[in-house]
Amino acid sequence: MTSTTKRMNITESTMVGSGNWRSHAQIVNEIRGHPMFDGRRRLLFRKPWQQINDYTKSLSRWITVRHPLTRLVSCYQDKFLNGSDFPERKRNVLQEFLWPALLSNDLVFKDQESDIWQEFLHKRKKSVEKLDPEDERARLSVTFTEFLNHVVNTFEDGRIDRHWKTYGLLCSPCFFDYEYIARTETQDQDLEYMFSKFGFPSDPYQAAKVKEDIRTKMERDFRYYASVPLELKLKIYNIYKADMEMFGYDLPEDFWKAQ
Repeated sequence: MTSTTKRMNITESTMVGSGNWRSHAQIVNEIRGHPMFDGRRRLLFRKPWQQINDYTKSLSRWITVRHPLTRLVSCYQDKFLNGSDFPERKRNVLQEFLWPALLSNDLVFKDQESDIWQEFLHKRKKSVEKLDPEDERARLSVTFTEFLNHVVNTFEDGRIDRHWKTYGLLCSPCFFDYEYIARTETQDQDLEYMFSKFGFPSDPYQAAKVKEDIRTKMERDFRYYASVPLELKLKIYNIYKADMEMFGYDLPEDFWKAQ
């Protein structure tokens, strides 16, 4: 789809909690699948940075964001099953999410003798203590605090998963001159504005209004941090501080309150 002045391309940040934006990115850019894995995107990012910058000047550049700390909650709920046990049969999910988080917290996989667990440890060049099967450190899940500890460790070790990369690393907002910044928190209004601005139709199935009061949802999300140790909160805050300042996000007044 084109506008009268510019070609339009939607640059969508990962893990913003917005299937609506993703659906529209697919329609507008005439692609199937997740926009982040579009072949044209891969080809573009293989070019020298100056060519990338020159190319993007001919596009309408959008970025969608959400509060960095509620984004972490969403990641925990989705990728870490909100603290529920992981299905042992899903090796790819275990390897990508649970097992690295266990290692970050000196925990072990419940099936300690599992060939796939041992293979994972071998690839990571790690050895772990063999525990009594009833030891509480033998796990199929991690708590929210343990998840945050894992996030911190990935930044320290340089093994940052894309699902919790900062926007600065993920979308290069200091490099690309984004014309429009949309927030998940105001998604319904932002979608309507974009529809009007660029003249593409609003599909009621794709542009469903946010049904839940966002303030209530954010309050519920921030409750996850209530039992997180202050030292860990500070580490998380320092990691995402630049993102928060860049996009005008604040912390709840009681965020630093100790339990």
